Amino acid sequence: MKKAIVIVNGGIHSTTALAVAKSREFELYALSFDYGQTNRVKLEAAQKIAGRIGVKEHRIVKIDITGILPEERKDNPYVPARNNLYLSFALSWAEVIKAAGIFIGINSIEYGDNPDCRPAFVHTFEKLANVAIKKEGKIRKIDIWSPCMNKATSEIIRKGKELGVDYSMTYPGCEDMSDDGTCCGECFFCENRKGAFEDAGMRDPTTYKN
Repeated sequence: MKKAIVIVNGGIHSTTALAVAKSREFELYALSFDYGQTNRVKLEAAQKIAGRIGVKEHRIVKIDITGILPEERKDNPYVPARNNLYLSFALSWAEVIKAAGIFIGINSIEYGDNPDCRPAFVHTFEKLANVAIKKEGKIRKIDIWSPCMNKATSEIIRKGKELGVDYSMTYPGCEDMSDDGTCCGECFFCENRKGAFEDAGMRDPTTYKN
């Protein structure tokens, strides 16, 4: 069975990407990142989701980015070129376990303003990855999969439901989430999630303050 590393963060997109990888009969290895998030709910959710879907191994990598962020943003850090960092770590692990693929749930529609959420970035990174890995005397290729790339979140949700995803285990990237997982209901991430479930014709399992 081919191995795949899936970057999992406890949200809709990464959870769907994990389900897609499972449906393609990969042996699954989940990778999450602790970069000093103010709220730990999504990271804890990622652990539960990985266990529910049945990954072979789940690792959480701690990244200290405080030294490169503007001082005023350290309490709620945005990580520039975040997906580049994530894929670089995933590639290193892929080299160790000889994985055939890396899955990442990035989306060019909702997050198209971020350069590392675009198809060109994924395609370019894949080329770089195949230059970086050792061939060990034989042909070897690693694929970077982004199954949520050009899809609306409502379409992603419908696909996940077909694959048996329980979206009540997921959370948005809410900027004001309570420790119990209650979300503000007003930020970009909450509004996007609400609209996606509505467009998908499904009940939103999230608890909102507003």
